[in-house]
Amino acid sequence: MIALICYFILASCAGFYVGAGAQPAQERACFSTAETRDQIATHALSDPMHSIQRAAAHFQAEALGAKLCRRNDIFIYEISLLRRDGKIVHGVYDAKTGQIIEPKPAKERDE
Repeated sequence: MIALICYFILASCAGFYVGAGAQPAQERACFSTAETRDQIATHALSDPMHSIQRAAAHFQAEALGAKLCRRNDIFIYEISLLRRDGKIVHGVYDAKTGQIIEPKPAKERDE
């Protein structure tokens, strides 16, 4: 038991989180609306409306908002949506390709 506690402490101190295996912490920065326009033009990112429409169809929900962020060296669109049952769900899409990169399992979406 003590070894397990020490493992969690060491993992968190080393900048890792414990989940389905330890993975390095990710640096994340999000952009303002003006910065988003600049980043889309500079890095030839996909149209955010395309990702918003895909998210709405995937989650069968209405889009509430989207923001462009950068995780380490990858640009992503973080999209918040409202389902008919009143629950908010989130999708993360690759801003270059428009493909979903973090689909939430059905049981997580239902919580």
